[in-house]
Amino acid sequence: MREFVVAGLLVSPFVKYALLAALVFVPVRLILVALKFQKWFWHPLLAEAAIYVCLLAILNTLV
Repeated sequence: MREFVVAGLLVSPFVKYALLAALVFVPVRLILVALKFQKWFWHPLLAEAAIYVCLLAILNTLV
């Protein structure tokens, strides 16, 4: 992928993937909260961060 220009600055495609992963993560997080995801982990925020990183990696490799 190539860089894109925002207000005269070259922005890496990774930024686009990070924003897209954040948009995908919001509904996933809502589903996990409804399923009481927090009680399964010692540190729920760390688990959520790991899920976000996994989503970002998937988007980066597949798109």
